[in-house]
Amino acid sequence: MPNPKHPSSNYARILFRHLRLSEEDHRGYFQGTNVAYEELMSLDGTISRDDMARIFRNALAISGTDDLGLSVGIQLHLSSHGPLGVATFSSPDLKTALQLLAAYGQTRTEFFDISLSERPNGLSVCFAETFDLAELRVFVTEAMLSGLFSAIHFFAGPEAFNGRCCFSYPKPAYGDKYCDHFGGDIKFNHRTTEILVPKALLSKPSVVADPVLHQQAVAACQRQLDEIRASEMQKASLTTEERVASLMAENPGRLWSLGEVAAKLHISPRTLIRRLDAEGTKFQRVRDELAKKQVINYLTEASLSVESIGHLMGFSDTSSFRRSFKRWFGETPAQYLARTRRN
Repeated sequence: MPNPKHPSSNYARILFRHLRLSEEDHRGYFQGTNVAYEELMSLDGTISRDDMARIFRNALAISGTDDLGLSVGIQLHLSSHGPLGVATFSSPDLKTALQLLAAYGQTRTEFFDISLSERPNGLSVCFAETFDLAELRVFVTEAMLSGLFSAIHFFAGPEAFNGRCCFSYPKPAYGDKYCDHFGGDIKFNHRTTEILVPKALLSKPSVVADPVLHQQAVAACQRQLDEIRASEMQKASLTTEERVASLMAENPGRLWSLGEVAAKLHISPRTLIRRLDAEGTKFQRVRDELAKKQVINYLTEASLSVESIGHLMGFSDTSSFRRSFKRWFGETPAQYLARTRRN
C-alpha cells in the first residue's frame, strides 16, 4: 500500500531502466533498502527518502560514471512527474507552471524545498536542501534541475533560455557539459543553487493549455500535499518510543541498532537515548518488546520452524535467535511452544 508521506517510486524506476537492469539482474540496486523489485514496478508505489538516497548511492556505484545525474535527468520529462507534471504543462504560462512546481514540489521530492522570489530582471527559483546531501549533492541537483528545465523548454523552447544557473558546489570535471543542459550562463561555488528565469520568458504560453485539465490536476496535487502534511502532523504527535516502534514495525526482518534507528529519525544516538530516558524507557526495552510481539505472531503459524522464524526476525544463525528468545521469554522456543499449546 503506498505511503502518502513518501514520493512516487517513478524516479527510481526510471533510473533502474536507465541503468539497463532487469528483474533477474539487480546488481545491488536495492542493497541496504526495504524496497523490492515488485514494489519498484508498482505504478502507485512510494519510496522513503532514506531508501531513495541509498538507491541513488547504489546507482552511482553501478554506473561508474560521474555525470549520471545529467544523463538520467534528460529523461525526466513532464509526464514523469504525475499530477504535478499534468498541472505544469496545462498551465496558461511558464510563470504559473513554476509557481506550481514550487508550491507542490514536496509531493515529488523530499530532497529540496523550492522557493520563488521576484527579481527586477525575472524570477529566481531557489533550491534549498532539506538535509545535507553530501556525496549525493551533485547527482540529485543535476537530476532535479533537469526536471525543471524540461518545463522551461516545454514553454520557451530548448534554445530560448538565456537566464543564469547557479550551483552551490565546485565545477565538476565534466562541468562543460552543463551548458548543453542549463544554458550558457553558469556559475559554480554559489551560496545556493538557483535559476534566474528572465522576465520575457515568464509569459510564454503552453501550446496545450487546458483550464479544465489544469484545475483537476492542481486539485490532485493539493490532495497529495494535504495527505503528506496530515501524515507529518500525526508523526509529530508521536512519542519517541512510538516513533522507534513504528519504524521497526514497518521494517520487519531487521535487527536494528541504536545508531541505525537514530540515523533514520535524523537525530544523534545520544539524543535518542536522552529522549527515551525522559519517557521512562530504554532502546533495548523498546526493541525487545516489539521483537517479542513479532515472534509470538510467527509462532501462531504452525508451518514455521524455529529456524525459519529466526531468519524472519533477521538473525543470521539459529543459536543467536535461541539465546535472544530465552532472554525475552525466560524459556526456550520448544518450552514456550509446549506450554502455550498445552494451555
